[in-house]
Amino acid sequence: MGDRQREAPDACVAMPCVECESGIYEIDEFDCASCFLVEGTERALLIDTGVGIGDLRWLVENRLAGKPYEVIATHKHGDHIGGAGWFDNIWIHPADADWENDDTQPSLSFRRDYAKLIRSREGKQYPYDPEKDIRPWPKAPSFRALSDGQCFDLGGRTVTAYHCPGHTPGEIVLVDSLTKTLLCGDACNCNWLLSGDLDPSMRGCVEKALWALKRLMSMGDKGYDPKKVFNFHHDFRPFGHPLAPEVMTDLAAGLEAMLQGTAVYEEVPDSLSSTGALKTIARSGSVMISCMQRNIREDMARRA
Repeated sequence: MGDRQREAPDACVAMPCVECESGIYEIDEFDCASCFLVEGTERALLIDTGVGIGDLRWLVENRLAGKPYEVIATHKHGDHIGGAGWFDNIWIHPADADWENDDTQPSLSFRRDYAKLIRSREGKQYPYDPEKDIRPWPKAPSFRALSDGQCFDLGGRTVTAYHCPGHTPGEIVLVDSLTKTLLCGDACNCNWLLSGDLDPSMRGCVEKALWALKRLMSMGDKGYDPKKVFNFHHDFRPFGHPLAPEVMTDLAAGLEAMLQGTAVYEEVPDSLSSTGALKTIARSGSVMISCMQRNIREDMARRA
């Protein structure tokens, strides 16, 4: 993907970017989501494209100064692939290749509505206009099938993708060999949303998500440093800083409790609702677990 020599758009100039680990940059898309850029001596990886505010491609190509790079999507939701239409190709797991049939598909209306929701929720002033700076895709990118264990050699470091279904059927996480950093998309965070598409039953969804999470946790110190785990929304961690180490273990414990029938359920305001709706969560330490399509307490009680 070639360098585009032109003046930077205003929204892109103001987009915060910090080096959170050596050669790994967190790009804050104005609190909507984070994208991560991993740079090696020869190549780079852009992981996720956010909602698509301003010109992420300009920022990436000018920071890399002509160095070639690949684009990867951690999963299919519109707040993570909303800017994909400005890139030629994007890697995504085949289980998430049906993004056009998803409620959070990266349509222009979804991307604008999501950004407006975040603006309203955070109560901040941002240097962009959703109607002007969130634009229709100029084209659809070519999608490439991303496989479990696939490695990207960037020169001086490799980044390996691992399938971690739970938040979506095709969610992937990435481990950097140089810094032992885990970049986990939405596979782990404090306000965790389980996909109801993993299995016909809620119990099956929880079992599959827990299996994937335990597999990830078993890699531990051998593959990544548990103190260097970055999810792609920094609403429960400082920008540029990792998640607390206990978040992943709390999430696993919460899923275990759901299967054992000992989960503690609550009704809390839904942070993604524009109408103040409530949602049912299972609370486990620092983590709240809910399901995007179902009521987890009712569906787990059915045991179907």
